[in-house]
Amino acid sequence: MVLQMTLYEFNLLDEMEQHEALWEHGVMVGDRIEGEHKIILYQVFSFYVELYYNVEHNVLRRLRSFSSTECLDAYLQQFSIKDLDFLDKR
Repeated sequence: MVLQMTLYEFNLLDEMEQHEALWEHGVMVGDRIEGEHKIILYQVFSFYVELYYNVEHNVLRRLRSFSSTECLDAYLQQFSIKDLDFLDKR
């Protein structure tokens, strides 16, 4: 059982092992559409992984991993501060 993994360690895994780590430890945090791809964002330990899924051909095209929060900007428009219930419960 893996208790922690770095982005570097994840990138050293082969494609099958990366997918297994993603399914076992990843938490979906968002998605977006870009052209013909639905891109699904997961957080895995302290980094992020995007799955590029081609909707038209029903196939996974690529996986992109990163740790920079700047890469999350494309997902920020999905959330509004008003949507966060916990702020109303203070």
